[in-house]
Amino acid sequence: MEPALDLSVLKSGMLFRNLSDEEIETVLGTMSPHRCKYKKRAVVAQDGDPFPEIGILLSGSVHLSHVDSNGNSNLMDVLYTGDSLGELNAVGRYRLHISIVAAEPTEILYLSVDQLLRKNVLTAPTQIRFLQNLTLSMAQKAQKLTRKLEDSTRRSTRERLQDYLSGQYHRAKSRTFSIPLNRQDLADFLFVDRSAMSNELCKMRDEGLLRFDKSRFELLVEMPITDDEPDPNDEK
Repeated sequence: MEPALDLSVLKSGMLFRNLSDEEIETVLGTMSPHRCKYKKRAVVAQDGDPFPEIGILLSGSVHLSHVDSNGNSNLMDVLYTGDSLGELNAVGRYRLHISIVAAEPTEILYLSVDQLLRKNVLTAPTQIRFLQNLTLSMAQKAQKLTRKLEDSTRRSTRERLQDYLSGQYHRAKSRTFSIPLNRQDLADFLFVDRSAMSNELCKMRDEGLLRFDKSRFELLVEMPITDDEPDPNDEK
């Protein structure tokens, strides 16, 4: 028998925000929920696969990657416990244009939105509120993708590094923090050559801008740090 579902994980994400435990159970009852566990480096889904259900990470983390025509792997995003994936594909019935790989042992809860979107008459307030949350979640993903595209157009490796480290600084609320990516993953995420990125990090260290040891960084000076723009849909 599977352990009881930890509803606090669902509440930590956008999809089930502001819903009580009873309301979450009601919504889940219409979405054919089921769980799957994946070992580290297991392929959850591949580029070109249909992805008809929304996934919510109950534990672990996954990498979302795209391999271009030259065989270069670009790390598009890293998702963690409580994050959701596949909203656009499940709602629009689109095939994936990325591959999803477990970065560590991971468990995902899958939910079908077909019954809510295409079969039920939406009269229950909890169903409507869930769909409102789903709409906001999709808007957040679109905004995140837009910012990713903007970052990818920056010309210098240093600018891309500064933007990434700025984001980690704001996330940790500290000038000392650890990043969740190794060097190759970071290069893939920034769309840069690993050697060029490592050289730039060493230059920044030698210039007294930062210190680093493997995945741990310390920002030493007021390097360009972008403002942390709050999401207007995040309710406190």
